Amino acid sequence: MSVTQNTTQTKRKKTVVQPGSRAYGAIVLALAFGLACMVTLTSLTPKRYEVSVGNEAKQAITAPRMVEDSAITEALRQAARNKVSAVYAVDSELADTLISGAQSFFSALASFKNAATEIRTSTAPTKTGVDGKTYADDDDRSWQDVIPASELLAMLVNLPVKISDTSLGYALLDTDSAEIDKLQQLVMETLETKLREGVSENERDKVLATINRELKISSLSVWLKALGETVYDAYLLPTNVVNDVETARAQEQAAAEVEPVYIARGATIVEQGQVVTEEKMNTLLSLDLVKGAEATSHLTPGVIGYLFCIFGLLFIYLAMFEKETFTSSKKMTILGLILIVSLLLEWVCYVIDPRVTPTVFAILLASLLLPRKVAEILSVVLAMAFALLTGGSGATMFGSDSILAMAAMLVMGQVTILTAERQQKRGALIAAGMLGGVAGAAIVITGGVILEYQWSSSLIYASLMMAAALILSVFCVGTLSMWETMFDIITPARLHELANTNHPLLKKMMTAAPGTYHHSMMTASLAEGAAEAIGANTLLARTGAMYHDVGKLRRPQYFRENQNGHNIHDTLSPEESAGYIIAHQKDAEAYLSRYRMPSEIRKIANEHHGTTLVAYFYHKAKQLQTQDGEPVIERLFRYSGGLPSSKESAIVMLADSCEAAVRSLSEPTRDEVSEMVRRIVQGKMDEGQLKQSPLTLEEINKIERSFLVTFSGLLHERIRYPELEPLS
Repeated sequence: MSVTQNTTQTKRKKTVVQPGSRAYGAIVLALAFGLACMVTLTSLTPKRYEVSVGNEAKQAITAPRMVEDSAITEALRQAARNKVSAVYAVDSELADTLISGAQSFFSALASFKNAATEIRTSTAPTKTGVDGKTYADDDDRSWQDVIPASELLAMLVNLPVKISDTSLGYALLDTDSAEIDKLQQLVMETLETKLREGVSENERDKVLATINRELKISSLSVWLKALGETVYDAYLLPTNVVNDVETARAQEQAAAEVEPVYIARGATIVEQGQVVTEEKMNTLLSLDLVKGAEATSHLTPGVIGYLFCIFGLLFIYLAMFEKETFTSSKKMTILGLILIVSLLLEWVCYVIDPRVTPTVFAILLASLLLPRKVAEILSVVLAMAFALLTGGSGATMFGSDSILAMAAMLVMGQVTILTAERQQKRGALIAAGMLGGVAGAAIVITGGVILEYQWSSSLIYASLMMAAALILSVFCVGTLSMWETMFDIITPARLHELANTNHPLLKKMMTAAPGTYHHSMMTASLAEGAAEAIGANTLLARTGAMYHDVGKLRRPQYFRENQNGHNIHDTLSPEESAGYIIAHQKDAEAYLSRYRMPSEIRKIANEHHGTTLVAYFYHKAKQLQTQDGEPVIERLFRYSGGLPSSKESAIVMLADSCEAAVRSLSEPTRDEVSEMVRRIVQGKMDEGQLKQSPLTLEEINKIERSFLVTFSGLLHERIRYPELEPLS
């Protein structure tokens, strides 16, 4: 191959921008933008009513979407709060105060005894001695004589715990201080224990009775036991008081556990003629159903501006990074139709439930019919556009539901793309869409945990998302054949179906032209391995090779591989034979068109011979020329198909020629096969048959090596055994 040819082979074909192609792409996106605005504004703008609190409704008002009945929900939550018992806690400060008060009482009691003793001493009787001095006389007075009852009562009422029984007062004055100390120790220990453990209002009498019973069985005097009961009664007060903070927390927790009561979509909020209450009015306002109180007065310009930014992002991305798609009328038509169908489906989904979106349908279809990057940007665009609708209208727009739905749609779209591009069967595509729905549902559930949604609400949302993904995936796969046929697109699923040997055309070839069928299958194996080696479309190369010689079905006996001894060309002139051989190329086009084969398959069948010469009959004609003198017209012996314009076409051309050449060898060895393959490939290059294909020299070398590997597996090297002498 010359340097010029090498350079031509190495260059990639540049996308040719047709006049008006960019304008067409812009028009398609503009139409999709207009439809998006119409669907969004129509969905988000509810019918509004003239209502006011205290007046009758002129017509029945129904809920345009599911909404929480705040009045009933709040009533149930308040009932739950009321059922919560008060949370008690020991008031340590109060306990310390009561214990300190009891201690102060005993200190005051000691002071009371000291004061009484001083009065007794100061009023004690005296006598005059012989020396004329005054001496204390024996004091055998009772305390009643020392301190009158009125004075004693005045002293007792000054104690921290007032004692009005003078008999008890006189008894305390007669009691030894050591006995009072015993009472103090018993009472203080009991009080401190009980007060710090906590005494509730309801249990106080029970605790008091218990400690009084313990006091009565002690060895103290009756009067001290009575004093102890008085102290208990004064200082054993409830220390287990209501903890307002914990009680409020418990009440709110109980209220939070109450399931919200929802007004179902389509349920009547206000009956015709019913008086509108404050609670009903709040519900109508939350749904943006009150005329003159529109929650989103700037809805229209806001929505148009928001969607303009989104579709502007799509326009800029396609124009800058996906020029091949943006300048292709077919691809932009597909993208436009996907957007239009998705927006119409979103309109339907919004009627069912605002949280349901047709994202899976659009992304699954785009990943099959358009480049992956286009499907990814479409996933972002639809997630942002549909998130505007998932939150509903009014104050809930762009709320937590919208953000959660956007995150779920983004994850759903990416999982769907990653899964779908690895699938080759239509049934597996449904599983890919369903897997995307499961991923989105997982985001909804985990997001619901973060946002503290009710489990029932999150599970319903997740179930709706998975159900929508399943239904829309089935719908997508069901319409995929229509898209493939309408736009002449080959998807892995379609190629997988065409490569099935049960296809009617292949079964017909198997019975009518078994030699051609075997040759096609061998060529397909060679093409598949070579395509995999250079990163070309493996399935397309294999499928194209399986159908490349289908034109031989019209006259199978005119081809050597289908003949059984008798060669019909022995009775024909070289020109006639070459004409029949060359005709199989046009016959293939007729068969493939009749069976609605994709253009890529037809192109491979049309290009797999290029403009090569039917060498055998040409040389036969040249030999006859020397006998009869008639000139040989070379064009009668050349194929009229185009040169291979794709890697797959070039691979099939090389595989077809190499398989036929190697099959002509009687007992091929590895070296013979290698030499034959090298000669065939070099011959195609020298003839310029590969100059329009995008193959590089490196890729051609890889193809050649791949052929040798495949031949070694298909033919095996035959071992030539030495002749043995006959046994005697």
